[in-house]
Amino acid sequence: MLLTAMLDGSRVYAPTFTAEAWAELQRSEDRKRMVMPVCNVRAVAKTRGPLTRYFAHHRKRDCEVDHGGESPQHLAMKEALKLGIDRVPGWHAIVEHPHPSREWIIDVLAESDDFSRRVAFEVQLSSQTPENYFARSQRYFDSGAFPVWLIPRQLEYHETKVPVVVTGFGKTSEVPDDPSELLALPADQDFVMTGGSVGVFVEALLRQGPSWIHGTPNAQAEARRAVAEAVAVAAEAERMKQVAIKQQIEAMNDLSASPESAFGRHTVRTRMDIYLWGSLTCCWGCGEPMLVWDARTWAWGGGIPALKLKAAVDQKRLENHPEVHRAVDQWIRAAKPDVPKAAIKKRHTKASGRLYSAFVCPYCDSTMGQFFIAAIRPEKWSVLGNPGAVPPLLPAAVPPPVPAAVSPLAPAAVPATKISAATSSPALSRCRIHEIPREECDWCQKRPSPRLGRRY
Repeated sequence: MLLTAMLDGSRVYAPTFTAEAWAELQRSEDRKRMVMPVCNVRAVAKTRGPLTRYFAHHRKRDCEVDHGGESPQHLAMKEALKLGIDRVPGWHAIVEHPHPSREWIIDVLAESDDFSRRVAFEVQLSSQTPENYFARSQRYFDSGAFPVWLIPRQLEYHETKVPVVVTGFGKTSEVPDDPSELLALPADQDFVMTGGSVGVFVEALLRQGPSWIHGTPNAQAEARRAVAEAVAVAAEAERMKQVAIKQQIEAMNDLSASPESAFGRHTVRTRMDIYLWGSLTCCWGCGEPMLVWDARTWAWGGGIPALKLKAAVDQKRLENHPEVHRAVDQWIRAAKPDVPKAAIKKRHTKASGRLYSAFVCPYCDSTMGQFFIAAIRPEKWSVLGNPGAVPPLLPAAVPPPVPAAVSPLAPAAVPATKISAATSSPALSRCRIHEIPREECDWCQKRPSPRLGRRY
């Protein structure tokens, strides 16, 4: 069912005929020369009901073109679109406009009078696959016409977008006597800055033009492919980055060692309940060794804290506290290593530019990232100091014996009995905070249940 036919090279438009003129056309000799557009098969003027006039094939089997079956609702909507387009100054409508290749037909083509702009209106009341929407929309874009689909209900979601207008008018809707009444149907769309009815939408579209941001279906598919390729490239780059980071971490661990394994066990006594661990590692820039450390404080009810390296630090960090530096220097004096301690300086992160305090090589000033410091394995760390460490006691000085005069009447000297270490008095346990005993401290006074008061 089509609204147009060709008669001696001229278009014949069925809705323009009155009932009498249509009946006369059906009886005239001209009917034998009318052909269908595109396929050029002989056309027959037909009537359905009192108002619907259309053209059909004289013999359908002679046609090799898929015109698509059109219902009275379809024909009425096309006629309404033609009326709405012709009302806009500077525009005219062409119903069932064939493509120059004569392979397909546009339901209603809106063309500006200067032939610079074209809009292809397609009435789609029956369902079709998304691929058909995309392929047909692409061929309209390729031919220089902006496609607009008028459909009865919203399409299912798809990542490829096409311009659609939801009218609620379908194949089972009642066909009005006057097709122009269809211009009052609601037009639900998102590419023209207007609201209201189909007629208002058509006028706004032709006057203002569409605000279509998605592009053609092929352009959308190409954009998705580009995004997918970019994501794949980024994922591969991230994978290679992680592989390189793992290799750097392994290399750093291979060049690291615990201070205890290198210089023996030396644990110094720290103040302020600070627990201190250290590790020997090498600079990535110059390859020289250095000592890095991690510090934690004792928490109430938490017991002795475990080694838990921080992957990120701020500008202020406990490792840079003067008491921590004092404890590290004290350990260096006790262990006498030939490895200097690292410096701590302000640095900016490469990713966000955030300022933080980082370990720095004392030789070449290269930054040792905290992320890699935290990746040193636990067996590469050892304790440098804690509050309960007891320094070695110095042996007491023994005064030299005073020689006595030997008397013949003096009794023989009795050999002194050696006191074994097991019977000697144990070394006094020192307070974990105070070097000089205090009255208010339970540890200093060796009370049965030592606990820190609120002051400590």
